Amino acid sequence: MLLRDKVAVVTGSGRGIGRGIALRFAREGARVVVNDRDDGAVAFTANEIRQAGGTCLGVTADVSVESEVRRLFDDTLRAFGTLDILVNNAQMLVNQGESGPFLKMTSSGWDAYVRANMGMLFYCTHQAARIMVRRGVRGSIINISSNGANRVHRNQIAYDSVKGAIDTFTRAVGVDLAPWGIRCNAIRPGMIAVDYWEALAPEEKARRIRAIPIGREGRPADVAWAAVFLAADDAGFVTGQNFEVDGGMLAPGRSAPAELGPVAGPENIGDF
Repeated sequence: MLLRDKVAVVTGSGRGIGRGIALRFAREGARVVVNDRDDGAVAFTANEIRQAGGTCLGVTADVSVESEVRRLFDDTLRAFGTLDILVNNAQMLVNQGESGPFLKMTSSGWDAYVRANMGMLFYCTHQAARIMVRRGVRGSIINISSNGANRVHRNQIAYDSVKGAIDTFTRAVGVDLAPWGIRCNAIRPGMIAVDYWEALAPEEKARRIRAIPIGREGRPADVAWAAVFLAADDAGFVTGQNFEVDGGMLAPGRSAPAELGPVAGPENIGDF
């Protein structure tokens, strides 16, 4: 019960890594605020926590919208009176041309993707930090990044740029909030078995696993345990750090072939 009676907001916790973190936090004694844009996903995770004997609040909100972020934290304070932990797990695909070969990216896609994903990071962290400071809470803020922060993926410039920005944001916030005893760290997951993984063909899964020294794909529970460590009081001397949870994939110091993706060059990119 490393998080007994602590209050934790986990954004994007209706599914995937966020859901895994919310479930593990509840097992460790935290009172968890489950957040997602999808009512059904919120209810699913919240019901699972309650059925296991945990305490939680479900709040449907789009955390890329500042007014909805304020509502999320207002609901948290009404229900639990304080805030000890924030996990910035939510991310958003806008599907406006932010992915693909650089020459075919659109400025509107770039703007929308960066605004949404960096906006939610700032809005949630800003609200949480103000609550913690005003209530004298020596809290923990945990950002879910990606190994794209320090190893790029082909045709994913917007995604990798945002992940790199999350790492820098984490270090800067860790320094700025240190005088109040508030810590800020990030986790960089590798290949984790969430929705996209289940859609891969068996041979593609096997090819990707060959790039992971530990010999298997990651699971949400692997990331959740790292989040428990960073949230717990025992990690009180850890701030401004970025933790890899990738089964050793980046340890060789080179890009894994499974992540390079197809080349888009002069002979196949077409018009732009």
